[in-house]
Parts: sequence; structure tokens; C-alpha cells
Amino acid sequence: MLRDDCSHEKIGRLPSIVRCPFANIMEHREAVVLTTAPAWKVVNGIDINTQHPIYVEGNTQTDMAALVEACKGEVVYGIGGGLAIDTAKYVAAAKGLPLVALPTILSTDAFLTDATGIRENGCVHYVPSKAPDTVIVDMDVLCNAPASMRASGAADVLSIATALWDWQEAEKMGANPSNQQLTPQAVDIASTLLQTLLDNAREIGRGTPTGLKLLLDLLCMEVQLCYQCGHSRVEEGSEHYFVYAIENYLTPTEEGCLDSETKNGTPLLHGELVGLGILLMAVLQSQPWTQYRHALECLQINYFPSAVARDAIAETLINLSDYVAQRQLPYTVATSLRITPDIAQRTIQTILD
Repeated sequence: MLRDDCSHEKIGRLPSIVRCPFANIMEHREAVVLTTAPAWKVVNGIDINTQHPIYVEGNTQTDMAALVEACKGEVVYGIGGGLAIDTAKYVAAAKGLPLVALPTILSTDAFLTDATGIRENGCVHYVPSKAPDTVIVDMDVLCNAPASMRASGAADVLSIATALWDWQEAEKMGANPSNQQLTPQAVDIASTLLQTLLDNAREIGRGTPTGLKLLLDLLCMEVQLCYQCGHSRVEEGSEHYFVYAIENYLTPTEEGCLDSETKNGTPLLHGELVGLGILLMAVLQSQPWTQYRHALECLQINYFPSAVARDAIAETLINLSDYVAQRQLPYTVATSLRITPDIAQRTIQTILD
């Protein structure tokens, strides 16, 4: 027995990761398959005992609850990117079922985490769900994914650049709550992960097995660091808040993962929007931001998608301080800096020059 004044802490664990061709899978249990049409096409012919795949289209609480009611089986499979796997985590947790994740692109770190992003009142909230019990990685599938998509999850490691700055600044201001105090160990580990990504961005962007295995390792270490810290401040700061805010100008299809699309249906990836947020916030933080732009270019992440209107970017920047305050998000550069229309336009132009 422990004294009542002892502190209790549960550190999450990473899923079991199996590297093998999807063709080796033989699933005889009755399976609930949550996926998207493009992802299901990639794994066409996979030996899973399912009546039919369920294509996931949204991530509101209503969307999730409806799927929980509709899904019946002995095991849940999440196949695809962030939306499908995030939803599968929610359904598996609600049903008390085992969960297997098959990422077809490394677009986010969602296949490693134990929370699901749900959009509510114009912002993304993470609710406890469950991490996959097993993640099956087919390196050929990952390497053969479109160049603009296969490594976009690297933005969730690159975001350490701006999120860590925010966390350190909050510490200086005395704005970190007691359960989010900065530690030198976390800074050292996060800085190493970031530098490793910067040093290997070109190899990762080429989509080689070596590069994508390294990206997988970096995502695993980034998620484990967040578990160890007990929060995501080390990789989620003003750059992600910018993404959550600008999504209100978009038609959401994969929010919370956070892949989205514009109102005319043009697809957007989580990494594209986060990459844009990283550059904008790094400029506002007076960081040497060009190294991050170079990394995004090497990674083949389109950090300034033409489908996102420049006016929407500027409007998001101008309103970002109010957005953060209204949703009581942690202290970042977006909390303290009032962005005028002139500052917004100059910041956008800076990253384009």
C-alpha cells in the first residue's frame, strides 16, 4: 500500500510495431474496418474478415458516436492516415475491442497515441481513447505513397522547433502550470529529435526505406517523450493553434488528425498546414526560420498550399491571440503578441521571399 500523499503517474506506452507486408495479414476474427476510399484501394485484397469497410468522413462527437453504435465485430482495424486511425481508436475504446492500425502514409503520429482529436466549437480537443495494440507497417506501401504525402507526418517532429520555444518562453514568464514545468531533460531530448530530423530531411523526403524508418523512429520517440512529460507542449504550440484556427476557413474532412480540404474540395494534409504554421510562428518568434523552410522543402511538404487563401491566413493570424484566449490554450507567442494586419502581411511575405 502507498501513503495517501504519494503522487501517482501513469506513463503511456507505444503500441507493438510489426514490420511486414500487408499481404501477410490473415485476420479470421470478425473485423470492423475503418478507413478511407484511397487507403482501402492501397490495401486491396488484404485478408481481413469484414463485411465491408466503413469510410470515415468526419471527426465530430456526433460522427464518432454514430460509428460506435453501428460497428459490430471482434476486432477493430484502422487503415489509412490520421482520420481513419483516430476514429478506430475511439471506436475500439468505446467497444472494449482490440485495435490494429495499418498506416498507409506517415501523415501524423495518430497511429501511436492514445487520444482522439474531436472538433468542437471551432477547436480540436483530444479525448482519451486507446493506442493501437498493434501497428503493422508495410515499408513498401509507405515508400510508394505519393511524394507529397508519404512523409508529411515529419511536421509533427519539426513542430518541436516552435512548440519548444513557446514552452520555454512560458517558463520564463511563469505561465506554465505546476504539471507542465519545463525540465532540462525534456529540452535536451526534444532538441536532439529536432536536429536529427533537420540533418536527415532530404533522406526522409526521398522516401527511402532508411529515411522512412528513421521518420517512424522519430515519431515514436516524440510520442514517448510526450507521454513521459504528461502533455504535448514539447511538440504542440502556436503552430498547431494556428492550424486549429485556420481550419474554420476550411471544409473539415480529417480534422484532429488533422488532414482537411478546402471548400472547393482540394485535399490538404496535416503536415502542410502545420508546416505553414511552423514558418509563420518561427518568424514571429524571431527564430532562424529559413532552416525550417529548407527542411520542409527537402521533406517535400508543401508548406504554402495554393488552395489556402492568403486572406484566410492573414485573418487567422490577426485573430489568433483572441482565438487562444477564448479557448484558454496554453501560453505561446500567440498569447502575448497582438498581430496587426501589417504584421500579418509582412510575416506571410517573409516566408514567401
